[in-house]
Amino acid sequence: MRRILAGLGIGAGALLLVVVVLAVLGVGGRLTLAVEHTDAFTSTVELPAPDVQGARLVAGDAGLVLRGVMIRDPYVLEQDGELGPDLFADIAATGANVVRIPVHPQWWREDDEYLWRYLEPAVRWAGDAGLYAIVDWHSIGNVRTGTAPHDPELYSHTWDLTVDFWTTVARFFAPAPHVLFEVFNEPQGINAVDWHDAADELVATIRATGATQPVVIGGVDDARDLSWVTDTPVDDGDVVYATHIYPGHARSGWDRWFGDVSADHPVLVTEWGFTDLDSAQGDSYLVGSPQGYGTELADYTSARGIGWVACWWDDDWRPAMLGPDGPTQWGRFALGLLSLG
Repeated sequence: MRRILAGLGIGAGALLLVVVVLAVLGVGGRLTLAVEHTDAFTSTVELPAPDVQGARLVAGDAGLVLRGVMIRDPYVLEQDGELGPDLFADIAATGANVVRIPVHPQWWREDDEYLWRYLEPAVRWAGDAGLYAIVDWHSIGNVRTGTAPHDPELYSHTWDLTVDFWTTVARFFAPAPHVLFEVFNEPQGINAVDWHDAADELVATIRATGATQPVVIGGVDDARDLSWVTDTPVDDGDVVYATHIYPGHARSGWDRWFGDVSADHPVLVTEWGFTDLDSAQGDSYLVGSPQGYGTELADYTSARGIGWVACWWDDDWRPAMLGPDGPTQWGRFALGLLSLG
């Protein structure tokens, strides 16, 4: 390179500048300067730490029902210039008290500084806005084998990568009182017994770092089915169980999948939402309406003290809460619920 640049009449000083610029160019040619690496999360977050007591989640002396929204991966938000404190302030202004922050395996691997460049600021800004933060290892498939049938590049993971992620992330955020850890987004292609054993190991991995915050564990069949929890809950006292319920998941299965479980364990719907037929783009399971699915699920969860996270706080990722001219029909519905507190 030195001979090439010299042939172009570029001197030593300019050469040094070129080398420095090339060293800090990020993915896609973006200029990304190195960030400070710290050993552990520090902030002035004043939210009381959540804790599991029986079938309830509590914070301080009061019960805590989490209701909020899910943002896009912080890596993607940063590339689009949308990751900043205003994002979380806007979410808090809706009446939300929690934000789910997904971390995709592809983008976690993409940047060795992901933790400090994207995740730490997102978690810190969430806490500063008065929001609890669910850090979600956002993969789909078999956590043991790494099989990821949907978008295999985006969701490609290995067991070792998952364990390494939680060892790193849980240790870093152990001092953060407002953080919960969702160990795996949507288990798929794995039976309940194997998933239970894998979840047990991931919880043990998190606890080994010294992190004591609640751990969120989803059901099988794309997180939908928690029926196995009734007989074989995960061996930890601070577990919240998660389900994903979309319009394609018939009301007749709700009791078995998660309603009955909520009588003895905290349950959180970490994904729900709907879209119209024109916007579904082939995802027919998302097609629904406020009159049927939306109101019915909202009433069902409210009657059982089940919290929820609406997705997505975005105008592209489906089901989108936002649109070019303001909230979508789904967005208006969810925001109406959040405004009620």
